[in-house]
Amino acid sequence: MTKELKVVIQPVKMKSALEIWDSDETPIAKIAWVRGPKKPRDLLKSTEKPPIDVSLEALEKMGLVKVLEPIKFSSPEDVKKISDDVDAILIGDSEDWLADESLLDALASLNKPLLTEWDSWGYSIHGRISKFRFKRYRHVKRYYTMGASDVLSLIRALRGWKTIRTLKVLYIGRYPSHSVAASPEITFDKLKERFGSEVVQIGFKEYVEEVDSVSDAEVKDMVEEWKRNFVFLDNRANMVKHYAKIYVALKKLMNRYGANSLTVDCAGLPDLEYVPCLAFSLLINEGVPCGCEGDLPTLYTLALLMGVSGKPALMGNLNENVTHSDIENNIVVVNHDVVPPYFACIGCKYYVRDYHAMGKGATPYTELIEGMDVTLAGMHWDMDSLWATKGKVVWTKDFVHCRLGVGVKVENAKKVSKEAFGHHVALIYGNYIEELERATELLGLKFVKL
Repeated sequence: MTKELKVVIQPVKMKSALEIWDSDETPIAKIAWVRGPKKPRDLLKSTEKPPIDVSLEALEKMGLVKVLEPIKFSSPEDVKKISDDVDAILIGDSEDWLADESLLDALASLNKPLLTEWDSWGYSIHGRISKFRFKRYRHVKRYYTMGASDVLSLIRALRGWKTIRTLKVLYIGRYPSHSVAASPEITFDKLKERFGSEVVQIGFKEYVEEVDSVSDAEVKDMVEEWKRNFVFLDNRANMVKHYAKIYVALKKLMNRYGANSLTVDCAGLPDLEYVPCLAFSLLINEGVPCGCEGDLPTLYTLALLMGVSGKPALMGNLNENVTHSDIENNIVVVNHDVVPPYFACIGCKYYVRDYHAMGKGATPYTELIEGMDVTLAGMHWDMDSLWATKGKVVWTKDFVHCRLGVGVKVENAKKVSKEAFGHHVALIYGNYIEELERATELLGLKFVKL
C-alpha cells in the first residue's frame, strides 16, 4: 500500500508578478524589470545541471507524485475545478505575490497544503515572498523548498499525511483493548473527524471462523514457500499450515471490509494458536500497517512512518527488557513479537519460533543490521501529539518473552525513557525526523523531538 501511494498535485496558474508589472501602469517595472536585460546570474543558474533532478516530471517517474493538468485560476469560482482527490495545490513562481485576496481566500478555503513552484534543483527562490505570509492566512499550510533533499522530505511528509487520511483499520476484538489504555476522547467517530480515517470492528468469533474456513489447498504453495525461506524451530513446522491460514484469513477479512490496515486485541484471543505475529510481520513487509494489542495510537504511528518512508516498520514495548546498564550507556530497548523480513541483516536467517516459549503460536525472529540509523516514534494516548528521536541499532537478541529485542543507541536514553509517551513505540530504518515534523503539522498534531 504505502510503496504505491502517490501524492496528487494540482498546479494552478495565476498571473505572475512579471505579467502584472508588464503594463503602462508600472512603467519602470515594465521597461527595466520585465523587458530589460536578463540577470546574468539567472542565465548562469539556468545552465546548471542538478545532481538530483526533483522536477515534477522526475518525481512522477520516481512514482512519488501524480501531477494533474494545470488549472487557470482567475476567479474565486475556479476553485470548484479542483477535485476533492487532490492532495496539494502547486502555485506557480511568484504567482501569489500580488494576486487578488479573493483568489487567495478561495485557495485557502480548501484547507489543502499549498506548495510553491520549485526548479529541477528543488529551489523555490521566491517562495519566501507571498501574501500568504499575512497574518490573516496564518492557518494556511504553505510550503516552499530549498534544495532536492527539502523537496523529497516534503513529498515524503505529504505521503505520510495521506497514508493517515486514507487509513481504514480492521479492528479485531474489544475496544479499548485488554492490554492498552485508550483515552475516552478517542472514539472511532473522533478518529474519522480528526484524521479522515476509518475503523471497522469485528469480534474474535468471526476471525477464528475465517481462519478455520481456509482450505488446505489455499495455502499449499504458501506452506512450501515458507518452509524454503524460513527456519522453523520449537516444532512450529508441524503447524505451518495453520499459520498460513491465519495470514490468508486476515487478507480475506481486510478485503471483505475494504480495510488497508489492521490490529488485533491480542490479549483477548481465545487460543495461543491464533496469535497473528507471523502474519502481521509478512503483511507489514508487503506495505500493510499492522498494530499489536489494539493499540491504535501506535498503529497510526507505524502507518505514518511507513507512509513517509515507503518501507516496513515495526513496533514494540519500550524498555520492557532493559537493564540499568543499558540505560546508563544510552541504550533503549524495543521488544516485541513482530519483525518483517525486510529488517533482517544480509545473510541472516529468519526464524519462526513459538510464542513466549509456550509451545504454541508462531513468532518470528531475525537479527537487524547493526549500526543502521533508525527513527523511534510514539503517539500520545489522546492522539494529539507525537514524539520522535533518532538512534542506531547496536544489537539484536532473542528475549523469548517477547522474542525480538533491539538495542538502540540514542543521544539521551534517560530523557527518552522518561519523556516518551504512549504505550508502544514504532521503529523504522532511516532518519525521518524532519518528515515526521512536517507530517504532524499537516495532521494538526504537536511534535516533540526527544
